[in-house]
Amino acid sequence: MIEPTGVAADAATILFNLPDYRVISTSLSPGGGRRVIVETEQPPGCPTCGVVASRRKERRFQRIRDIPVAGAVEVLWSKYRWYCEEPACGRLSFFESTAQVPARARSTGRLRDHLVDAVIRSGRAVSETAAAFAVSWWMVRAALTEACVMTLPDVDELSPRMLGIDEHLFRSVRYFQDPNPRRGPDTSRG
Repeated sequence: MIEPTGVAADAATILFNLPDYRVISTSLSPGGGRRVIVETEQPPGCPTCGVVASRRKERRFQRIRDIPVAGAVEVLWSKYRWYCEEPACGRLSFFESTAQVPARARSTGRLRDHLVDAVIRSGRAVSETAAAFAVSWWMVRAALTEACVMTLPDVDELSPRMLGIDEHLFRSVRYFQDPNPRRGPDTSRG
């Protein structure tokens, strides 16, 4: 008999579509927006030694910024602090992090990707993009800087194939002043 042994994702998790997370609950906030509470699907490994954690220490809710999904969404991550089970490891506990929300991040990777796409591919201004996504100008600028550092080559390692007009050195024209300006032109030499 062949039966799947994995846990099937529920409809809310499929619609929310944030990799490595599952939706715990959804509700309407008093302001008319939606609140989505998510948690990670797999227990994390210790960032120092890599041992997969099995004991939870504490839980806290972290508000993370994400793209609007059919309107404005407030995303709360039920984030756990885990014990490291390795006795030789110097780290006793750690907070979980994922590829979408790295350690100490307050926004998802897909939001940062959408911000970069809105500025570069759509040609929108940074302030316009920040207003459209309801984030700060500084966040859009940081996402652009990170994207540029990741994709553009290092300028110190580039060698020019040819010089452009800005790189040429032109001889400047020099004017010499006559030391005796009161004397007229010499016409005696004919």
